Amino acid sequence: MGYDAPPFLAILVDTEAVYFESRIAPPLKDLQEIAESFDVDLKLLYILPDEHKREKFNYTCLKNRKLEGLASDLKKQIFKAVSVQELEKASVSINEKGHGSHINMNEWTILAYLAEKKYNELAIAHKQVDEGISSPKRKIGR
Repeated sequence: MGYDAPPFLAILVDTEAVYFESRIAPPLKDLQEIAESFDVDLKLLYILPDEHKREKFNYTCLKNRKLEGLASDLKKQIFKAVSVQELEKASVSINEKGHGSHINMNEWTILAYLAEKKYNELAIAHKQVDEGISSPKRKIGR
């Protein structure tokens, strides 16, 4: 097999798991990005090539991370937001609490990521609605 061969030799998809055989160590960073894009946790058990010992790797996506107290309340506020304006209010609260040391840097980073992800979801949904509505301000034959 050449160097340009795909890393996965065999893939089996089960109801709650994906099994694959690879000729190289698993690309953990790529797997984390995939887990984040689908909001799923990742549990990996693998044997490194030529080492014959099992390694374990667990990754909890940021959406599923447990937060305590005020950070948990801010997380709920992010998920409840249905408009960009509501999300901006939540973002202001996150920044105020983060700079005031009411939440730690790890929680602040998680909340900032979740707010940005939610903003992107709302912006895409809003853009799709706008594209479907005709406006008198739009010119025909741009």
